[in-house]
Amino acid sequence: MTRPDAPKSDRNTHSIKDRNPDQGTVLDRIKMPPMSGEEALRRFNEDRADGQGSKSDLADLHPVMKLVALGGTLLMIVAGLLGVLYLFAA
Repeated sequence: MTRPDAPKSDRNTHSIKDRNPDQGTVLDRIKMPPMSGEEALRRFNEDRADGQGSKSDLADLHPVMKLVALGGTLLMIVAGLLGVLYLFAA
């Protein structure tokens, strides 16, 4: 307990997050080692140079399957737009 004559600023040195760790953002709760921006960029560039960088699944597909995926995507977009037009017309 604090003394009654203690200055007020000493009582409020801790934030709410220090008293209740469940409050705050998700990023506040993640324990990460300190890393500078330069270190992060260096690691990112090393991963990409080694070929470990994230590669899209679409790049691995056969060219015909790429066209099928593109056609299906465009068909879904057109169907969605026609459905919206139908709702407005009704």
